[in-house]
Amino acid sequence: MDRAKSKENKDETPNEKFKRLSEKRVTNVLRTLKILSNLSNTSNYKYSAEEVEKIFKVIQSQVDNTHRKFEVGARNLDKKEFKW
Repeated sequence: MDRAKSKENKDETPNEKFKRLSEKRVTNVLRTLKILSNLSNTSNYKYSAEEVEKIFKVIQSQVDNTHRKFEVGARNLDKKEFKW
């Protein structure tokens, strides 16, 4: 990070920092979900309804936990990885 960028970040308010970082992070989540959706192509992949349900159950659980953190400031609700 160069000096100008560093000084700029030091002068930003907590809300400006939140907006700057959340924009990047939400964009990354949306991009990753788009990549995940590529797996729905049945010409290239074979999957069961149960496998799809397992994927979306873990994703929804993490979304719910993240949302809860914003509501009550809860910590340590994160699921760190996904395994079959």
